[in-house]
Amino acid sequence: MPDQQHIREEVDQLIQICRDGEEAYREGAEQAKAFELKRLLTQISVDRAKFAAELEREGARWGRNVVERTGTAGGAVRRGWTDLKVDLGGGDDAILSAVESSDEFARKRYDEAIKDKETPDELVGILRNQAQAIVGTLDRIRALRQHRKAA
Repeated sequence: MPDQQHIREEVDQLIQICRDGEEAYREGAEQAKAFELKRLLTQISVDRAKFAAELEREGARWGRNVVERTGTAGGAVRRGWTDLKVDLGGGDDAILSAVESSDEFARKRYDEAIKDKETPDELVGILRNQAQAIVGTLDRIRALRQHRKAA
């Protein structure tokens, strides 16, 4: 039988990562200059909120009863750093760089959770789907950054 405490802690960490991503993308959308970028970042923020909600439901199955609607202090610091870079003239490129870095961290953490032998199969399925979406987003953000650099 899986260690319920370990699973709850793992789910909690992933929820916080999703909430950090949700906030980073939402704030990026608010600060972005290009309309299409605003729209893309808003949609990704909504997706991250859905990921967090899905993980919250899964966490409840494993005895998690506290629902935090905020991300981590580290996520707030990273968003503050991004705000500063944008204010100093980094613009949309600074936003793209920040969300790429954030999603790369999320991708690595998801990979760890998926490979964890104690992660139940039904949770692994959810994590794989979410991780695949994160990788897709990373690919889109990287392609957008490259396109902007070439332009």
